Amino acid sequence: MRHHEEDSLTVKVFAEDSLSRHGLAAILDLDPAIVAVLVETPALLPEDKTANADVLVWDMGWDFSAHDSTEVWETVTDLVEDGLPVIALLPDDESPWTARQMGVAGILPRSVKASQLRAALFAVAEGLSVSDPSLTTPLWISSAPSQQSIPEPLTPRELEVLSLLAEGLTNRAIGVQLGISENTAKFHVQAVLTKLGVSSRTEAVVLAARLGLFTL
Repeated sequence: MRHHEEDSLTVKVFAEDSLSRHGLAAILDLDPAIVAVLVETPALLPEDKTANADVLVWDMGWDFSAHDSTEVWETVTDLVEDGLPVIALLPDDESPWTARQMGVAGILPRSVKASQLRAALFAVAEGLSVSDPSLTTPLWISSAPSQQSIPEPLTPRELEVLSLLAEGLTNRAIGVQLGISENTAKFHVQAVLTKLGVSSRTEAVVLAARLGLFTL
């Protein structure tokens, strides 16, 4: 953990669009206290995480929901669980639920000012969480819970786990919250995914919200 903003910061920059990736890196490189390192593909993210990265900036693009981003979701979620602070840059009209349920440390609009992004980078490197005020409204309001649309209903414990997944908690954090081991939490998470017939946390939260399995 860093204690002085004057310390240098190694920031990994990932965006699927090459122009966005290089443009963001160029902006960060203007700050002598920040070393920006480009990450070209999701497959390189875990490798880059181990190379003394302090923070990952993830530009979600102009229309994140328009393409298959399962690999990116899963990879970023794994990095968050491994302890790497991640700042997600959202399109102006994108709901923040995707990034929130991953447990990222920062959620900012792509239109964020350079000075604000710099402050956010050092804040999350210190272990803090940051969010733009415009992205702090409730994500959705669902009706009375119903499990009629899934083959096997979720147990009360699995519903608790699902609710915590929606808050962006990692397996470790879920275990602490529920007073169970990380392995047991992981088991319950997998059970939730299996019963909902999905392969990722993001898909589980999306489907559960549509089914009205929880209310935020």
